[in-house]
Amino acid sequence: MARSKLAGVKAGTGMIRRLWPTERDLLREHLLRLDPVTRHQRFGTAVNDAFLENYAATTFGVGGLVYAYVEDGIVRGAAELRGLDDIVAQTGEAAFSVESGWRRRGIGSDLFHRLITAARNRSIRTLYMTCLPGNAAMRRLAAKFEADLVGGYADVEGVIMTGGPTPFTILDEALDNATGLATLALSIQKNFWPTTLLARALRP
Repeated sequence: MARSKLAGVKAGTGMIRRLWPTERDLLREHLLRLDPVTRHQRFGTAVNDAFLENYAATTFGVGGLVYAYVEDGIVRGAAELRGLDDIVAQTGEAAFSVESGWRRRGIGSDLFHRLITAARNRSIRTLYMTCLPGNAAMRRLAAKFEADLVGGYADVEGVIMTGGPTPFTILDEALDNATGLATLALSIQKNFWPTTLLARALRP
């Protein structure tokens, strides 16, 4: 698969990068902004704010990895890879959410690309995703990545065979992680600047 134009590089004011545990508040705020329909599509049922806050608090535990589309310091789309704690099974689960105003920009496709690369590099050979039967956008996304779709009454399951890691997939993820860490460091530094300038101004 070709490297995404958004993956790890800026496109306008946004970029795809990995989210780190210290940034869980960005994920929480993104989930809380999801409208009722998008929440239902993401979780398969109606969920309230309390559920989303708890979900965000536990997402970065053992076995979880999150990539996000970040624009102006705000997460507008997120993709999760779960199951990393079970390396024997060599299977993982993918889940996605994109805010309504940021759809039809290829963000979901770019996030999916990053998850597949991350899965391959962790020897996850089979990637599962589940969506509601009426979620046409997610079904199109799964089909784009050649997922085998199995329909049911309550949901549709997609299965993707990812393949193994290669020097190129490992380098791809390493470069993206380096970019993400640099962006995070710059953000932290900017947050410190006002405090540092004030402290200098108050020195005798």
